[in-house]
Order: sequence, then C-alpha cells, then structure tokens
Amino acid sequence: MKFKKITGLIAATFTPFDSNNQVDLKIIPQYKNLLAHNNIKGAFICGTTGESSSTSFEEKKQVIDAWAKCQEDNFKVIAMVSGTNQKEGIALAKASAEAKIYGISLNAPYYFKTATVRQLVDFIKPIAAAAPDQAVYFYHIPVLTHVHLNMLEFLDIAGKEIENFAGIKYTHNDLMEFNRCLRVEHGKYDILWGWDETCLAGLAMGAKGAVGSTYNFAAPLYNDILAAFQSGDMEKAKKLQELSIDFISLYAKYGGAAAGKAIMSMVGLDCGSFRAPIKTLDSIETQALHTALEALGFFDFASSLPQI
Repeated sequence: MKFKKITGLIAATFTPFDSNNQVDLKIIPQYKNLLAHNNIKGAFICGTTGESSSTSFEEKKQVIDAWAKCQEDNFKVIAMVSGTNQKEGIALAKASAEAKIYGISLNAPYYFKTATVRQLVDFIKPIAAAAPDQAVYFYHIPVLTHVHLNMLEFLDIAGKEIENFAGIKYTHNDLMEFNRCLRVEHGKYDILWGWDETCLAGLAMGAKGAVGSTYNFAAPLYNDILAAFQSGDMEKAKKLQELSIDFISLYAKYGGAAAGKAIMSMVGLDCGSFRAPIKTLDSIETQALHTALEALGFFDFASSLPQI
C-alpha cells in the first residue's frame, strides 16, 4: 500500500449551516482549528455526520474546496464522494483530486443495492480512478446501507484491482471480521474503527486509527482512552469508555443525530441545525441535554476552542 496508515482520531465532521439552512463555509477554518487544537488528526467530510444524503452535488463540492484549504501534512482531509450515484461520485472524486485533499471514501449503494462483492468493486473502480493520487477508503456501515458483504473478500478483490485503495472505514460491530481485516496480508490495509461508543473494543482488536462524529466535541475523552489503553491502564480506559457510552446514550432521548450539532454549539462552534427529516432541538430540549451532560461530567472532557 502506497499510503501511510492513519493513527489517532479523525473527526467525521458536521456540514455547517447558517440560520437559513444554507452551507456556511466561513466557519470551516475555525472548525479545523478546533479539531487540531484538540489533537484530532484530520476531517472525514461529507459523510453520514456531514449529511451527504441531504446535501446537493454543488454543496458537497463547496465543502470539499473549503476543507481542502485546511489540508496539512499532519491534518488529513477525506471526503465521502458517493453513496448511490456513480456519475456524481466520479465528478466529486475529480473535484477532490483537483483540490488535492488526502483521500476519498464511498459507501455501498443503499437504494439499488450491490448484491455481491464483485458488483461493489465494479461500482467503486471508476470513482477511484477519477482520483488516482488520493487514498480510497470503503465506508462499511451496514446498519444504514443494509449491505452486508464479506469484507475479507472485498479486501482481496479491491486490493488487487484498485491501485489507490487504502482500506476501510469500518463502522460495524463484527469485531471478529474487523480483526481479520486488520491481519490481511500481514496488515497491508488501513482499517479504521468507526464506532465511537465501542472505541476501546476496536483498540483491543488492533485498531490504530478511528473515525467518529463524537470526536468533534469530545476529543480529549477519546485521546485519554487511547492513552490509557496504550499505557496498559485498562480500568481507566474502561471507565472513560463508559462515559462515552453514557453521553451517546442520551442521543435517543434528545433528538438523535441532531444532539451532535447541539453539543457542538455547547463547546463553542455553532454549526446550525440538521436538515429535514432530522428534528432540530428546541431551546428547552437543548437546555435539558446540557443539564444531562453536566450531570455526567461530560464537560470535563469536552473539546475546547483555541485561545486567540
């Protein structure tokens, strides 16, 4: 593999919207500074958290161009360019290549689904070819795509046929398959853990890098989990992971995905609301969420904006 493996945390970023529900690009430099200040190693943009299914082609391209200006050697930008539309994926891959971001990602088509690994690789190949110098990651998230394909078979075929294939963003709970993917060809591929509330489990199975939405606003917590795990203090790592589990468990009560953007505002960066059909929290719900987070001690581990 010609791409160096990612270690540490990559934030799956929100797409910021203004009060008129339009993409707010001016926030992105400050957003990048927030992430870098909290030891986040990059941004995974236009993905599930970035509302890829609710944003237009032109909006995605604008977001890619804006984040590309934040690309640095120690801060990688990866854009999700496709989910269902191969032609749009090719166009966004070309835009990503022109913007010179580090990588692109795609998930399995989730409307007309790929029934076999062969179909999935054939869907991805022309998109990957449109960004030949970018690392290509498959975004495996069967809980949303409902595409349950064997990732070992996928690595075997994609690794042979896609020259710039780097690995998988693995957002699934099959720890046995995840570990086996890590060990393919003596660890050839970059397999990134994608389930925040089980980050410790991913580390225990061999993960070195992870991508997640809650790293946006709770990076110190997860960096402490990483540090505790690496030092062998499993009891501390488990207690910190339990805090992650507890605050993520609040999502179901306080707006689901919308809770994430509400928490971003609480740590100092207003990314606006989610687009329909996701429900926006009202002021009473937001205050109740804040109170619940305080009761957990969440803000002792929350991300902070750099001092100007």
